[in-house]
Amino acid sequence: MGSYKSKNHKVDINTLPVADPEPDYVIKTRQPMPSNWQLNILRGKREDELRGLSYAYARRKCHKAVNDLLQCEKDYGSFWAAFDCQAQNHDMKECLTHEYEVEMDKLRRNMKMNTEWWWRDLYDENGEVGEQAKWKDEYWLLPILRSYKDLLYSMISQNN
Repeated sequence: MGSYKSKNHKVDINTLPVADPEPDYVIKTRQPMPSNWQLNILRGKREDELRGLSYAYARRKCHKAVNDLLQCEKDYGSFWAAFDCQAQNHDMKECLTHEYEVEMDKLRRNMKMNTEWWWRDLYDENGEVGEQAKWKDEYWLLPILRSYKDLLYSMISQNN
């Protein structure tokens, strides 16, 4: 049984309605691209809210994989489960990861819930739009660009 510490009540996952996994769902959205800092804060806060919702949905969809892992742990004991239940653990992780991405995609594209202009600039019901659709995910390049920016700034400030 899990508990929500902030709300101080317990939830039994087995009593919630069962949802089926969607292995063939095509994911059409990515996390929001970096923009000016005010929009980054708003979009980051929204992503955190959506992340919390999507984790809960993913747990409900992957209940079978989780129950298989728990049953394997009961059969082999908590120590030997680390060695003998690796397949069930891998299946559970794969299911949770995929269903989390599916639910994040659905929630990003839900325009009834996301009515703000700064969200509609990036997503609509069909996926990414505008600059977000053209954006190449270049996070691996950010540390390099930032280091050159700092170097250039220090060179300019020394000359003045």
